Amino acid sequence: MRRAGAWVWYIVAVNRRMTASGFLWVAAMAWAAVSFAGGLTLRIDGAGKSVRFPLPGNVFGLSWAHSVERTEWRETYTVGPGEAIFLTTSAFASAGAGLPDRLADGEVFRLEDGTMRIEGRHIPVGDLRVRLSDVSPHVLHVGERAIDLNSMFGEGVVTIRVEQEQPRKGG
Repeated sequence: MRRAGAWVWYIVAVNRRMTASGFLWVAAMAWAAVSFAGGLTLRIDGAGKSVRFPLPGNVFGLSWAHSVERTEWRETYTVGPGEAIFLTTSAFASAGAGLPDRLADGEVFRLEDGTMRIEGRHIPVGDLRVRLSDVSPHVLHVGERAIDLNSMFGEGVVTIRVEQEQPRKGG
């Protein structure tokens, strides 16, 4: 939204002789671009229902309690072209079951404040399928929101996918 607004003011500043109707036309075009442009949405399907959350930017996270180690595991995902989901970072508090045993090209291992991180990952995951269980509660992190998937869907499998938000009709 800021880009469209800045663009309007730039046009006004550059062309001081712009007529009122010209200014209104540019302002209307900027408003339309902001109002009707679709953003990204996370769609979660499971337990016979579907929910959607607007995705600010192109990054979201998923955290859960490791079923064996009983420590938090958190993964960060980035959305690429065509709404493709890529695993980019894994962070965990203990080494044990399920820990990757080697790094791929470009990945970096870091230990900071007791948290182990594998950064620089670029693993395509397609639609993200997650098994929810009371043993291992899952939380979806979207922007500043933390969404408890277990309380929303109960036990079972959910599928997380990214969709282009449909443009709004009207205003």
